[in-house]
Amino acid sequence: MHHFGIKKASLAEPDGSTGKQIQKKLKSIKIAASENIKPKNKESKDKDKFIKRIMEELVKMFNESDSFYFSETFDLTNSIHKQYSSSYSPKKFLWERVDNRFFWNYHMTKEIREMYLENEDPELWSHWILPVIQGYVQIEHCIMDFKGDKGLSDSTHTPEFGNTKYTAPLEYDIGIISRRNRNRAGTRSKKRGLEETGACANYVETEQFLEFKPHIVSFVQVRGSIPVYWSQSGLKYRPPPRLDKGRVCCTIR
Repeated sequence: MHHFGIKKASLAEPDGSTGKQIQKKLKSIKIAASENIKPKNKESKDKDKFIKRIMEELVKMFNESDSFYFSETFDLTNSIHKQYSSSYSPKKFLWERVDNRFFWNYHMTKEIREMYLENEDPELWSHWILPVIQGYVQIEHCIMDFKGDKGLSDSTHTPEFGNTKYTAPLEYDIGIISRRNRNRAGTRSKKRGLEETGACANYVETEQFLEFKPHIVSFVQVRGSIPVYWSQSGLKYRPPPRLDKGRVCCTIR
């Protein structure tokens, strides 16, 4: 072994009694150390197993379900109508202006958001807070060509804008976004009706939009469980529903 210019120290050879005392002392130190380390090792192992299981579940949920979406530039949680309202502030960071009902990794980013509030450099933390929605997203760019092979070049088929014939291709974007509420989400047989906060079971907001620059229009449709306090026990296909809070609480006034 090369010692990089440092002379190797000579080994001391203790006598028999000294060697036994040293071995006995080392053995007692090892026993005491092992007794103190065992609970800590078990605790750390359990913690590592728990973290590993959580990470595996998160990877499986986000990678294998094909129903989670995110965007670094576009707010998927708010409809077009809300994004153009006066209360919406596009200058804020994306995670600050999202609709928390559809912010599925809201609790996962809690510690990062708290660090952001305590830190003087918001750019450092905001990059790691990327809202994720559950649902469905599809956006397509379409081109309407009036000079195709189907006789659209004929003046009788050419659209008329004002008093001129418009023959240039029209480009537009069409898309659909479905957002599932993270509150009171679950299977149909397990989650029904409302909860105390007013969250409806399996609430989904679906928006279809058409952008023909500089114009954009959208249509929003919502669905969810019957908005009253009720439950449905059992695993049969059609078990009878049961009102949990009586007819007075469930009556629309």
